[in-house]
Amino acid sequence: FSLGKDSAQKLNWQNLMLLMSTVGAQTLTIRGSEKSTYGKIFEKLILGSLLFALGFKLVNREDNKLTDKIFWLSERADKRESDATLLFKLGKGIRFDIGFIGRGNPEIALDKVTRFERNMEYKGRKHFMSTIIIVDRIGEKSRIENMAKKVNGRIVQMSMSYWPRLVAQIFKEVLGYNHEILKVKDEAIKEYIREKLKAAPIEELIK
Repeated sequence: FSLGKDSAQKLNWQNLMLLMSTVGAQTLTIRGSEKSTYGKIFEKLILGSLLFALGFKLVNREDNKLTDKIFWLSERADKRESDATLLFKLGKGIRFDIGFIGRGNPEIALDKVTRFERNMEYKGRKHFMSTIIIVDRIGEKSRIENMAKKVNGRIVQMSMSYWPRLVAQIFKEVLGYNHEILKVKDEAIKEYIREKLKAAPIEELIK
């Protein structure tokens, strides 16, 4: 058979399979690109909204003049990209990575925990950085949380109830930042977060 009635190009099964493989690969590339794009928007919305609700201000890393209680999104550091970077004050900060890991891939989570250096230079000063990895869930018998602590990293599961408060608890332990959400009762925490997010700069987060 041929490509068309007037075509001189004949197709055999080998050429047809190569053509179908090419079309399939292009389709996967497009879908992968779309998935990456939507994933980045998701990361910005989740992390940006979380950090805003916990009292931090979104800034432009390059143009910013503030140094206390600020954060910026998607920074490509010397080695790896962090989805968000937070500074509590000069000298103290946290890098964030967010992603869907799944129960069966603890080694991926550990890679995320260990990918960042413990120090970051910003405005001519070294900052001691901790790492928080936010994932969907990890296995019940996984040792990844204890392993993460050994390298000054923490893992938070979005499947846990009131996980934003768990992040706030880490802020208290690592940064000495005692946010009021830690005092909010379980039955009131959803409404509390909902009210905080009403003022979130959504358009700025997803630029």
